[in-house]
Amino acid sequence: MLLFLVDARAQSSEPARLPPETVLLFVASWCAPCHGELARLPQIARSARPYRVLVVAFDDSRATRAMLAPVPAAQRWQPDRTTQRRLAAEVERRSAGLPFSLATDRGAGICAVQAEALDAAQVAAMVATCRK
Repeated sequence: MLLFLVDARAQSSEPARLPPETVLLFVASWCAPCHGELARLPQIARSARPYRVLVVAFDDSRATRAMLAPVPAAQRWQPDRTTQRRLAAEVERRSAGLPFSLATDRGAGICAVQAEALDAAQVAAMVATCRK
């Protein structure tokens, strides 16, 4: 079940609550490049400093939950349903699907997006864009 895709039609004037100075890495078990991103997560996280990297499950399948099991709890983020809907709409608006990442600035606004598999150099460029 793709929770993001089902819930993406919901609209509200309240802004999504995103963590500031963070790179959100959206993953799902059916996304082959996402597995590679998770394998590179330590390098991606180092290159994102001083930003933190949080992994967000794009669906709630058993396979995706299993995929996330090795990710440290401190690097996983489960947004509330309202934020989840807004993020799904953002992914759909900016990309054809996964892999997808976004970065937030100090005020928690979206300041950079990546609609392809993320690596250490790309996350460093995202953070540099956000810190300008």
